[in-house]
Amino acid sequence: MGDGKKLKQYIDERGTNVRRVAKATGISATTLYTIISKDSNIRFDYALRLANELEIDVNEICSAVPFSGELKEEEIYPTLPDGLHGLLDSSRVKTYLKNSMYPLMHLYGKNAMPDVDNLLTSFYQLDDEARREVIETIKFKLQYHKDPERSENIKQIKRW
Repeated sequence: MGDGKKLKQYIDERGTNVRRVAKATGISATTLYTIISKDSNIRFDYALRLANELEIDVNEICSAVPFSGELKEEEIYPTLPDGLHGLLDSSRVKTYLKNSMYPLMHLYGKNAMPDVDNLLTSFYQLDDEARREVIETIKFKLQYHKDPERSENIKQIKRW
C-alpha cells in the first residue's frame, strides 16, 4: 500500500472527504485525488499539513519523511545556496539547528516537528499585532502551566 491509499484510508476513518481536507490544508483537491488514484508518494511538506489535519503521525502517510529512523544531525540541516547571506546564512542556520532544534527533537521526539512546523507557519501568517498577542498569551500560560522538568531540560540546551 502506497502513500495515496494510506491517505484515503485515514480520510475515510476520520469521516471526512478529500474536498474538506483540501480546504483545511490548502492543498488542491485535484492534487489529493491524483495522489490517491495513482497511490503515489506524498511530498513531505504536504504530508506535514495532512498529518496535522488528520491528527496522525506524518510517518503514517509519507514514505519520504526526512526524519525517519534514528535521527542524525545531518538530517536536519537544510541545503541552502552558497550565495545566501544575512539572517539565513547557512552557517547561522546550521548553528541554530545544532544548538536548539536538534536537542529539542532528541528530548521531546521528532514526531512533534510537524506540529512545530504548522505553528510557525501559522504564526508568520499573522500580522504584527496578532503575533504580539500570541507571544503575550504564551508568556501568560507559562506562568501557570510550565512543566518544571521540561523547563529544566530546555535550560540545559547550550546557547539557548
